[in-house]
Amino acid sequence: MTQDTHHSDVHRKLRIKVVTVSSTRNINNDESGKILEEKLGFHNISREVVRDDPVRILSAIFSKWDDFDAFVLNGGTGISKYDVTTNTLRRIADKEIPGFGELFRRMGESDAGVFSYLSGAGMFIVYGKPIFSLPGAPSAQPIGASLILDILDHVFHEITKE
Repeated sequence: MTQDTHHSDVHRKLRIKVVTVSSTRNINNDESGKILEEKLGFHNISREVVRDDPVRILSAIFSKWDDFDAFVLNGGTGISKYDVTTNTLRRIADKEIPGFGELFRRMGESDAGVFSYLSGAGMFIVYGKPIFSLPGAPSAQPIGASLILDILDHVFHEITKE
């Protein structure tokens, strides 16, 4: 397979919603959301913080569904009983793209060691839109943002082609 990246300025025009899933953060102390916003560099980006609750996660996504082209969630991807983001997204996904999470965990190994493999980071396609989920740790955001930026144009090319 050849790498066909479809790089363009399209991704800079996309409307992105960053949702931090946390029971301890708010918009003012949401370091991970701020890092994602900065690293992604989109002109049209919005941030929200919601508690670790499937209903609140889904509300953050679907309440403004038509206003955004893609969603990036951070937090709630671990193995504790409070980490519900990954399973919530799996329930609504048309497709799960396992390679994104696999690559994220491999790249995170240099920072978090074997603990990176406990992350449920992933990429999902829901009603024709990409939804990414990343761990909530601030150190995970540059890796996640880099991966998203590397593939986003190609993702949109693939999901919108006839």
